[in-house]
Amino acid sequence: MERTGPDLTACGETVVFINYFNNLSDRRQASKVIYPLPEVLLLCLLTAVAGAETVVDIARFGERSRPVAPV
Repeated sequence: MERTGPDLTACGETVVFINYFNNLSDRRQASKVIYPLPEVLLLCLLTAVAGAETVVDIARFGERSRPVAPV
């Protein structure tokens, strides 16, 4: 079978998780929030599935995965 375009299955599954996490209440102080709660929870879930064992593992993965801002 020949692939004609990118596989968007993973992207669709990510949207499902983000939408699920959107229903959770975020009790953090709004002025101190840098990243939306659903994105933080998705990062934690994905890194745990990938084998992360500590918060440091999650933070390192998040830093490596962050998109680079255009110059």
